[in-house]
Amino acid sequence: MKITCHCGRLIPDQTDGLPQKAHVIPDQNWNQTWEQIDKVLRHLAGRKTSEEAAAMQLRRIVSRVTRIAYQCPDCGRLYLNDEQGKLHSYVPHDDGTSRTILQS
Repeated sequence: MKITCHCGRLIPDQTDGLPQKAHVIPDQNWNQTWEQIDKVLRHLAGRKTSEEAAAMQLRRIVSRVTRIAYQCPDCGRLYLNDEQGKLHSYVPHDDGTSRTILQS
């Protein structure tokens, strides 16, 4: 996938570990997500599920609630998917806005 920013910069998403990409979990889903993760871990610890099945369940849990965010490294504009996957754009307040806010 590639996003073309409003400023013209291409924001590629073709590999892992990208500095301009983040996975966002809305706060409304935060506690419920952890509760579901805890349940899977309890089942794994109690040997009620296999390690492979638990890993797949955990991936599904996180994937369901995660939205993808991108930031243009040139202008700092943020792009964020909504719950339907539609991409929305957010413009920085001023020139002092970080262009690397999504980097670890």
